[in-house]
Amino acid sequence: MLDLHVTDGIAWLTLSRPAVLNAINDEMAKMFRSRVEELESRTDVRVVVTRGEGRAFCAGSDLRELAPLSAEEAAEYELRFATIFSSLDRLPQPTIAMLHGHVLGGGLGLALYHDFRIASATACLGMPEVELGWIPPWSVGRLAEIVGFSTARWLLMTCTSITGAQAAALGLVNEAVPEAQLHARVEQLAKRLAAMPAEGLAQTKRLLNRMSPLRQFEWDLVASEAFRDCYSKPEAQKRIADFVARKNNR
Repeated sequence: MLDLHVTDGIAWLTLSRPAVLNAINDEMAKMFRSRVEELESRTDVRVVVTRGEGRAFCAGSDLRELAPLSAEEAAEYELRFATIFSSLDRLPQPTIAMLHGHVLGGGLGLALYHDFRIASATACLGMPEVELGWIPPWSVGRLAEIVGFSTARWLLMTCTSITGAQAAALGLVNEAVPEAQLHARVEQLAKRLAAMPAEGLAQTKRLLNRMSPLRQFEWDLVASEAFRDCYSKPEAQKRIADFVARKNNR
């Protein structure tokens, strides 16, 4: 479900639920937390790359696991994800999200917790939560920090999906490259970072994170409360039931 492979100082974390486009469930999130805790103390790891197996980076939270939960339970469930993925900030190593295929909802949220994002030009990025009846339960502050409030408002409230190339133009990702070149470009960047003095990188990352008020966990708490309120409404309950029914009938 979450493979870890280290080579030449680069840790490759691979989301491995390809049958469901690497949708994040509770088990995967717990494994992610364990991997981050392991990597935090590994001196042989200089850079961390997260990628997805199969046709997608990550299509978001696993709604089939979310659907049976009450609003309180669902908010707690999603807040655990925020707690786990925000722990990437604690890593002294630079982190890179390698994005291809679907990068939606919580998948894009996960990418936003990384220091850098490199996408294939044809990747599909977006946050469709409002169409389901709720707010993204975490990473909203990160999105606003990275692209600005006007663009964040557009992406969140219109549920517009964009390509990797469009995401690069907006600053949502650092670079977009042809999909055939994605792995090579990420590896090139990772090797460049791995060759730099580790302490200089770690201190720069730590300082920038401290200087970024929209990265503070309080905004994930606020988003979680708003998600809970939305999730309890009949329209949201109907839309998630319809979504799960469509998936189960495929």
